[in-house]
Amino acid sequence: MGYRILGVDPGSRFTGWAVLDLPSFGRPFELSSCGLIDVRNKTFPYNLSKLYSELKEIAVGYSPDIMSLESVFSGINPSSLIKLAQARGVICMLSSDLDIKLREYPPRFVKKSIAGSGSADKNRMKEALKIICSSSDAYGVSEYLSGKINDNISDALAIAICCATDMKNFINA
Repeated sequence: MGYRILGVDPGSRFTGWAVLDLPSFGRPFELSSCGLIDVRNKTFPYNLSKLYSELKEIAVGYSPDIMSLESVFSGINPSSLIKLAQARGVICMLSSDLDIKLREYPPRFVKKSIAGSGSADKNRMKEALKIICSSSDAYGVSEYLSGKINDNISDALAIAICCATDMKNFINA
């Protein structure tokens, strides 16, 4: 039985997303698609509406079994935290509306899962993603990562891979 995972990196300006296909736990995954939702030029609450509608189109088009995203952390300023929480709320509502299982991972857990350190920076994460994807023979991923990758898309891919390697998603599924 295969799984499709939609990893989402929410943001108030950009939201990255990545869709991974996983034939079964422990098997190489395949990058189906990835991209960026840009809501920079929209004002509140229209930015949330655009985020919802574009992510819904992606979710309906790819029919993921699981949606994964990072849990909120408090290391940012209050205004940014509120905007991030609103974007996450839209994503959580979408997962509920479409009856897609939602998995949340603390940022440090994602970084440790991918780069081996909970304090890994963006560059270290990208390098670790390249290694993981090339060693797992992930079709399409290593080719994509060889070019310039947006931080939001990279984070969404990391979250999706973290979910794909989390065995508890596949026990009693």
